[in-house]
Amino acid sequence: MARFADVAVNVPLRAGDRVFTFSIPRVLEPSIEPGTPVRIKFGPRATSGYVVRLLEDVDRTVRPLTGIDDRLPVLPPDLLALAEWMAGFYVCTVGEALAAMLPPLSGIPAARREAAAGAHRRRASPSEPAIVQSPTRTDTGGPVGELPAAAEHVLAALTPGAQAAVIGGGGRFATYAAAVQRTLAAGGSAIVLVPEVSQAERLAPWLAAKVDGPVALMHGAQPAAVRWATWKYLQANGPLAVVGTRLAAFVPVRALRLVVVEHEEDASYKEERMPRYLTRRVVSERAALTGAGVLWGTPAPSVELMGQVDAGRVTSFPMPSSAPATVAIADVRSDAGPLGGLFGRRLYQALAHTLPTGHAIVFVPRRGYADFLLCHECGAVPKCPRCAVAMTYHVPARTLRCHLCGREDPAPTVCASCGGTSLRPHGIGTERVEAAARRLFKRTPVLRLDSDTAPDEPDQLRIWQQFARRGGLLIGTQLLVKGVGQVASDVAGALGVDAALNLPEFTAAERTFQILTQVVDLARREAVIQTFSPQHPVMVALRRRDPEAFYRQELASRRQFGYPPFRTLINLIVTGTRADEVQPVARALADGLETVAEVLGPSPAPLPRMRGRVRWQVLVKDDAEGTARRVLPDVLAAAAVPRTIKIVIDVDPVDLL
Repeated sequence: MARFADVAVNVPLRAGDRVFTFSIPRVLEPSIEPGTPVRIKFGPRATSGYVVRLLEDVDRTVRPLTGIDDRLPVLPPDLLALAEWMAGFYVCTVGEALAAMLPPLSGIPAARREAAAGAHRRRASPSEPAIVQSPTRTDTGGPVGELPAAAEHVLAALTPGAQAAVIGGGGRFATYAAAVQRTLAAGGSAIVLVPEVSQAERLAPWLAAKVDGPVALMHGAQPAAVRWATWKYLQANGPLAVVGTRLAAFVPVRALRLVVVEHEEDASYKEERMPRYLTRRVVSERAALTGAGVLWGTPAPSVELMGQVDAGRVTSFPMPSSAPATVAIADVRSDAGPLGGLFGRRLYQALAHTLPTGHAIVFVPRRGYADFLLCHECGAVPKCPRCAVAMTYHVPARTLRCHLCGREDPAPTVCASCGGTSLRPHGIGTERVEAAARRLFKRTPVLRLDSDTAPDEPDQLRIWQQFARRGGLLIGTQLLVKGVGQVASDVAGALGVDAALNLPEFTAAERTFQILTQVVDLARREAVIQTFSPQHPVMVALRRRDPEAFYRQELASRRQFGYPPFRTLINLIVTGTRADEVQPVARALADGLETVAEVLGPSPAPLPRMRGRVRWQVLVKDDAEGTARRVLPDVLAAAAVPRTIKIVIDVDPVDLL
């Protein structure tokens, strides 16, 4: 009988080891196994943890476990193994990884904590699990119905442990439903992931109507008590299907045989709290642990997914779509229209031919009227005093707003640097395009869709419904393709995309290509993209409707410079209130890692100040063996880090700003 246990505790890595060892009181020995939740004394306080492994002996004196925590469920072996893998890959403790998997402890009903095994008292959950039951069927055509031919090939390729990708607009969801139904019929469970809460809430009842069996719902907007009730239901029942956001990647389903990831390219699959895991990577690891198949779905795949396809680890299936629109790439420098470069000749003619009776959309990357105000006498730009970034100009309120911290000030009429009065807006935002469109197309209904006009889903739906009913021109940000209620249009345009294309990020071209691909897909007849860089690979691939060419070139570039999927990135962000404290810590981290990996920096982050804190950055390109990740805990322990300094460890970053 084992006498000691390694226990995972939710504390930061800088507080000590990845797990901590405790002795097992004799009365508890029969009840302790890997995955058991236990009560412990950790420093001066009592807390909970999970047993990771059992030990026969240790070479030091350790504290005893104080009991079994009967509020918490026993963890299945695959989740325990996944947590240990996450601790190594994402440089955190096993307890931090488990905390990312489990619903918040605040949602667990209080229970008496007993030290003796067998003396535990359980309470019923105050909330019901989020389960959508399949409706009674009256059709005789089977749960899913007729599938496109391409979907049949996907299902044939999706053998246990295999990975397939469905790429394109048509037939994706029918393929998902068929794959889930086949999995349930064979006695397995399936997890279906989507990027947003609203998408999960719509997809769960849709899927329940397509398959035989209940469908559970799991996402972060649910009350913690509901998530715990659903978690415990999944452990006790099944096999079944689960629909949810990235949190659902960790649900304790029985006999996991399939994971579906819709919109796999979406940045929402990145967790922004420690451990900052990337769901794509977690799904692949859990599938490897359980033998589950993975079905990736996307209208515009990530470069990482295409790298897997290129390496033969994922089989791709382009899905059929309607007749593609003509794509025109308009050179802003030589395509001046009625308002100069704002609406160029080609886009203006396409809109004039369609409006006011037809439907047209125009994509603009940024909200607001202009990116910034510029003093034409001294060149100064008003910046946020807390974040040191240019403040966006908004009308009609004539305010300057920081989109990082939310600060809002009245727009000045006099330059604070030189006292000049020639402050003028520069750059393109949705408000500015809307104002120009109202002048150009006077008899046309003009609507705007951004986070100012539509902060939540009901507002988005309302605007899309007005657009569908009235026609006219809809101007919007990425909510045009990421939100809800999309309506196809006769013409689609894109303005001001060069700023996003030239951001100091290795993903800039990829993200621009993905969002423009989806904008183009909303056009039935013609899409016009205005740019200063018509020969950029993104623009050439869009004009030719040749995504494979873009991905080939992007993969070649990433291989040359050592970016994902060929190297794993670690972005170390050091923040504090004083630059003279932040910079030495960043320097110590870089010095400690440069002997085992390629290190860029230390240097001020692209956003050098945010919400009043100075930011420095160290970017590490790790090797395939994870050498830098293995030595990073020792480097952190050796660095003299003041208590005022915060270090963010971001493995697999999707945003380097």
